[in-house]
Amino acid sequence: MTPLDTTAALSIQNQADLVVRKDGKWPPTSWFPTEVQLLERSMLENNYLELRRNYKGLMISRGIHQQRSKRQAKQLHEFKQRLRSVAADEAIAKGEAYAMLEIIADVVNHLEADGEALNASFQEYQGGRRQFNGAAKIGGLIQAVIRFVNNWQNHKRRFKELAARQQLALRTLPSANGQAA
Repeated sequence: MTPLDTTAALSIQNQADLVVRKDGKWPPTSWFPTEVQLLERSMLENNYLELRRNYKGLMISRGIHQQRSKRQAKQLHEFKQRLRSVAADEAIAKGEAYAMLEIIADVVNHLEADGEALNASFQEYQGGRRQFNGAAKIGGLIQAVIRFVNNWQNHKRRFKELAARQQLALRTLPSANGQAA
C-alpha cells in the first residue's frame, strides 16, 4: 500500500481499510490527507460522525472496563480476607491438634515409664522370692502397682478432658459450606 494523497482520499469508498491493515498494524499518519479543505463536506461529516460513534463506543467500553476492574478488585480483596480467615482458623485448629498430641505423647510416656517400673519391680520379686528377703521385694512391687494405678486414673481423667476438647474443636471447625458444624 502506498500513502494516500488528497485526491485519492476523495475517492475512497471503503474507509474501514484505513483504520487497520490486514496485517493488524495501524496505518501511518501519512495516509491521511493534510489539507482537509479539498475534501467534500459530506465526507467530512461522515468521518466526523464515524469518529463520534467510535469515541462513544470507546467511552462505553472504558466505563465497562472500569466497572469490571473495580468489581474484580473488590472480589480480590474479599477473597484475600476469606483466605486469611481460613488460614487463621487452620492455625487455631493445628495449634489445638498439637496441644492434644502433646497430651497424648505425655500420657503414653508416663504409662510406658510406669509400666517399665512395674515390670522391673516384678522381675526383682521373681528373682528374690526364693530368698528370705523376698518380702521387701513384694513391698516394692506393691508400691509400683499403686503408682501405676494412680497414674492410670490421672491419665484417664486427662483423656476425658482431651475428648471434650476434641468434641469442642470439631464443633467449632467450619464445615464444607463455610459454617460451623
